[in-house]
Amino acid sequence: MKKLIFGLFALLMTTCAFAQPQFNAEDMAKMRVDRIKETCKTTDAQYKKLYDYFLKDSQQMMEMFQNNQGGGPGGFDMEAMQKRMQEQEKFIKSVLTADQYKKYDEEMQRMRQGGGFGGGFGR
Repeated sequence: MKKLIFGLFALLMTTCAFAQPQFNAEDMAKMRVDRIKETCKTTDAQYKKLYDYFLKDSQQMMEMFQNNQGGGPGGFDMEAMQKRMQEQEKFIKSVLTADQYKKYDEEMQRMRQGGGFGGGFGR
């Protein structure tokens, strides 16, 4: 009986590990910029600037976590993460128009209040 339970547990864990989506930097950047495009109706030029920025950012984040350079408990350096978020906000604000940024900011506030990432922007 113990072997059966252990075998089922091992099978479940293996299935869960393979069932989780594996994202690369390109996928992560595209998902983020697509959400912004949906909410803010960006131009092609804005989309490209945002994509290039988030691609570089995603590559740096993946490299940091692969090298376990996050620091702090659980691999996160909260100060560095906050600084990174502030830099992202500044960049996004520099690319979007005032009206677009207002829509983006409203969506971010909605997400912070419990909307979460599951529904994406603008849903």
